[in-house]
Amino acid sequence: MIFLLVLWIGFIFICTCTSDVRVLLETFDISFSFTPTPDWGNFLRLYSPSNVSLFEMAGHFILFFVLTCLLQEISRDKGLVIVTAVTFAVFTEVLQIFFSRGADVYDIVADTIGVFVAVGLVSLRFVFYRYMESD
Repeated sequence: MIFLLVLWIGFIFICTCTSDVRVLLETFDISFSFTPTPDWGNFLRLYSPSNVSLFEMAGHFILFFVLTCLLQEISRDKGLVIVTAVTFAVFTEVLQIFFSRGADVYDIVADTIGVFVAVGLVSLRFVFYRYMESD
């Protein structure tokens, strides 16, 4: 499971740092453009939610949903899993600034929702299995 977790973190890292995620997913072309002195002017900018890409939000949700499920296979400490996953979400948004991409509050929100949905579903799974075992 640790191997899968490391692979998934690597995939998230590649998605975070590549210049265009859509191109990555469509043509598997990975291109990095590192900026050692990024423009912090757009850091966590807010804009109208109507301008939020549903494709991008779904991607963030899925990436961090899966990450959280994998983390929960390694640790049963929900608090540690949540803190680890949300911290990694914030880290990836900050990291994007250094790769000519913007850090987006809505991305962090989608990541965090993915984290909490995963924790909730895994918790329900355990409750369900305990209920079934008690019968």
